[in-house]
Amino acid sequence: MKMPHLTTLLALALATSFSVAATAQEMPKGIQGQKAPLLNVSDWYQLPEGKDKVEITDYPGKIVVLLFFQHWCEASQKRELPVLQKLTKHYEGNDGIVFLAVQTAFEGFLDNTPDKLPVTAKNFELTIPIGHYTKVPGFPGVSGSYKPGGTPWWVIIDRNGMVEYNGFILNEEEAIKGFDKMLAGLPVN
Repeated sequence: MKMPHLTTLLALALATSFSVAATAQEMPKGIQGQKAPLLNVSDWYQLPEGKDKVEITDYPGKIVVLLFFQHWCEASQKRELPVLQKLTKHYEGNDGIVFLAVQTAFEGFLDNTPDKLPVTAKNFELTIPIGHYTKVPGFPGVSGSYKPGGTPWWVIIDRNGMVEYNGFILNEEEAIKGFDKMLAGLPVN
């Protein structure tokens, strides 16, 4: 049996990878406009007293701001966790809005470990619940439910439990304007 030429194999491999990449790019990210699903995260740090986990359903009638991050993700560490820090300070004491963060370890399993949650809390002066979820093959979990495009990934859930926004970047000033409108019962747009 004659073996295909190396350039034929490379061309086939490249064509296949471009096809897979194109398909991945076409897959919709996030769940904006949908009902927020359960988080199903079992590992938490800084839980409210008497709780062993938190869930979206623990906050009826409240705005829930959720940041998915990874400890080793430079964009999470340098850009979006500082935004989370500023937002939590801005809304400290406001019981109409809740902030949560979940480390979604879908790669870098040796770096993105539960023991990094206290490090993140300390580095960004966060007193909010911070969860850790490791992707398990064959089980979609929080990443499968919320369909983040990667990390960092923001999800804003309105008072009715609907996903109002999801995306890679949250502009702090615009977020505050939007949150203030949501807290006042006004439409965001």
